[in-house]
Amino acid sequence: MKAAERPDFTEADVIRNIGYVTMEDGTRLAYISYHPKKSGQYPTVFLYDPYIANSTPFEVANEFLDAGYAFVGANLPGTGCSEGVIDYWHEQRMVKGGPYGAELIEWIARQPWSDGNVGMVGNSSAGQPQFWVAAERPPHLRAIVASGFGDGYEFLGSVGGMFSLSVGTWLIESQFVTQVRGAEWRVNQGDTEWAKIRSSDRQVVKTSLFDEIRKHPVRDEWYDSQTVVNKELTDRVTVPSMLIGAWQEAYGGSAMANVRMFSHFMQHVKNKKLVLMNGDHGSFGPGPRGYGLVDKERMRFLDRWVKGVKNGIENEPPISVYWEVQQPEGDPKKSVAGWITHHNTWPDPKVERLTFYLAANAQISPEKPASSNEGSRAYLYPTGTELYGDNQQFQVRPSSHGVLNYRTAPVTSDMVLLGNPEVVLYLSIDNGDDADIELTLKDVGPEGVLFLQSGLLRASLRAIDKDRNYVDEVVHSFRKSEKLVPGEIYELRISLISPIAHVVRQGHSLELTIGAPNPIPLGHLGHGLASVPAGAPSINRVYHSGKYASRILLPVIPAAVAQAPAPAYEALRGQPYRKEDEFVPGGLPFQ
Repeated sequence: MKAAERPDFTEADVIRNIGYVTMEDGTRLAYISYHPKKSGQYPTVFLYDPYIANSTPFEVANEFLDAGYAFVGANLPGTGCSEGVIDYWHEQRMVKGGPYGAELIEWIARQPWSDGNVGMVGNSSAGQPQFWVAAERPPHLRAIVASGFGDGYEFLGSVGGMFSLSVGTWLIESQFVTQVRGAEWRVNQGDTEWAKIRSSDRQVVKTSLFDEIRKHPVRDEWYDSQTVVNKELTDRVTVPSMLIGAWQEAYGGSAMANVRMFSHFMQHVKNKKLVLMNGDHGSFGPGPRGYGLVDKERMRFLDRWVKGVKNGIENEPPISVYWEVQQPEGDPKKSVAGWITHHNTWPDPKVERLTFYLAANAQISPEKPASSNEGSRAYLYPTGTELYGDNQQFQVRPSSHGVLNYRTAPVTSDMVLLGNPEVVLYLSIDNGDDADIELTLKDVGPEGVLFLQSGLLRASLRAIDKDRNYVDEVVHSFRKSEKLVPGEIYELRISLISPIAHVVRQGHSLELTIGAPNPIPLGHLGHGLASVPAGAPSINRVYHSGKYASRILLPVIPAAVAQAPAPAYEALRGQPYRKEDEFVPGGLPFQ
């Protein structure tokens, strides 16, 4: 069906069913379905999550109905109105989570309105389950489109090795507000079963996920079993797969999780697609809040692999990068990209990783320090932090004594960055036994200061996992804490939380800030970054000498330039900005 011929459905044009599907073991999962009243058989889009998939509103399903699909939403076992006994709410690797999803797909394929072709979609907690389901290889699953996923130790529970206070806020909101609201909506629509289920032993959550995370301060076998970002699982995924990520994502680097899955764990998947852009956790829907740009990419992928439309997507480069996506008037459906680039591999072979050195005069320079002495700058830990959850927070400048700022000279021509910067710090403390490092990378120009990306690392968890290290990402093992000794100098290698695609335009500078994390929640952008700093109050030093050359490695595409006029900073989703009059180096007055 051509786009011009697609009907504009209203609720009066569809049949909506609310009910339960009984699994082979007798467990019943709650679902909602929409399909056109007009007789026929339709490919189906399936949403499977622990929130309100079993109560998906028409406004979300309508995007797919208009495109010629039926729609089914169902809740994971033990969540929403679904039956199930699980260890803890939201657990994605529950024994029956994947197999139950596979059973649901085969149930969909048997419905009289189904043509037997099913594709999965979903963001965040509707992204992770798709891999568990696809690993079961249900015969009628044709494709998955997953976005916003980034689970496990380094992507959710302890980003950079720091226990996430924000996980508690998210779990409380999700478990006791969001899914309950969805269940209540079903009751109002005539569901008479949920009250019976809630008052029985057919829906049981044994313990709190927040409590469970607190029991595991380092990455251990429990965490290894929870993450979808692993080769053991993805080796079993064979269907066409589309992965979508935002650079400024909430979950401590889900864009990095997408890149890692695409480049390293899913090499065997023949038809796969990676879409990356600036934005935050709510960028991708499905539904009215998502970017219209992603809606189109997702629909083309579904049309090719679920509906069977020969639109040629398999002949296009597998990676699309949207640069400087803007959201005029705050309306996601009006989103526009400055330009789009296409790539065959990640990282792109044209990228060169150029080294710039942090200098004792607070500059970032391509010249390596010639001095062999141990020149350093100091800051008072942990008194300085940069808040970048939104524009309002970002206006609050960190305490100058508690941070170190470094800045490049204004660039004489556009500097195009595509990839993940790495920061190497030589650091010492004078008190305590640990330190948490928070980095922020920003673009500074006449319009103000624009947030690009952050980075986090607990110094005692600095050991690198050589077996999992990549050319564009430093991967820490997080297996064992190695405490610091006051006065000793330590090398810390830190990749930023996710890659970036950004142009430092002519006349602009890059600024790197070194400080500490904080327990103040940073909203959708900083989810997972609210943390109580480790160690004790201390004067921390960063060194800049020939022997201890602190530096930043930037992924630069040589000779590339911006392909569009500079965007309006206030229209960039997920990237707060502020006005600034002068550069403040920060640090303590004595060096």
